[in-house]
Amino acid sequence: MNEIPLLKHSILYAADPLCPWCYGFYPVFRKILESYSDRIRFSLILGGLRFGETAEPFTPELSKILKYEWRDAEAVTKQPFVPEILNRTDILYNSLNACKAIIAVQKISPEIVFEYLGEVSKTFFYENRNPTEYETFLNAARKLGVDPDRFRKTFEDEDTESETWTDFYYGFSAGVSAFPTFIFSDGVESGVLIRGYHSFEQVDSILKDYFRSIRV
Repeated sequence: MNEIPLLKHSILYAADPLCPWCYGFYPVFRKILESYSDRIRFSLILGGLRFGETAEPFTPELSKILKYEWRDAEAVTKQPFVPEILNRTDILYNSLNACKAIIAVQKISPEIVFEYLGEVSKTFFYENRNPTEYETFLNAARKLGVDPDRFRKTFEDEDTESETWTDFYYGFSAGVSAFPTFIFSDGVESGVLIRGYHSFEQVDSILKDYFRSIRV
C-alpha cells in the first residue's frame, strides 16, 4: 500500500535584507527550514523596510540610532555586526534595490532565494558593502552560482521592480508591521505566528502549538 505524503502547510516569511533582526534571524530560519522541510512550504515576502519617502542617508542622528539597534541585535542573536558602514554619509538607507535583487534571484533560481537573502544581508551588516549598488547584488549572486548575464537582465526588467512593489504592499495588507514575521495561511484563514526576532526554541514551540491547534 502506497504511503500518503504529508500535506505541506503554507507559511509566508516576511523579511527585509536591510533589517538587522532578519540578518540575526537567518541561522534560526535555516534551522527551521531543515526541521520542518516535510511539513511547511515557506514563501518569501519582502517587506520594504526603507523605500520611497522613508529612504534617507546615514546622517549622524540616524547612524547613532542604528548603531544602538545593531548592538542590541548582535547581543541577542549572536550574529556578528560591523557598524563602520554607518559612518558613511554617501549611502542611502534604502532597501528597494536589495529587495529587487532578491526577487530577481527568486525568478531565476527559486530554490536558493532564502540563501541569497542571507547572503545579501551579510554583505551589508558584516562585509559593509553598499546595500544599494548593483555590484553588491551581482557578486552575491555569482557566489551562489547565478549566471551574471541572466541576473542583470532579470534585475533590470521592469516586471521585477513591479513585483518588488507588489511584495511590499502585499506584506502591509497581510499585517506585517515588523520583521521578521511568519504568517500562516490555510486558504480560509490567515494570521501572524511570529513577529520580530525569536530563538529557534521559541519558533519551534510556536510551530508545534500551531500544528496541535489544527490537529496535525
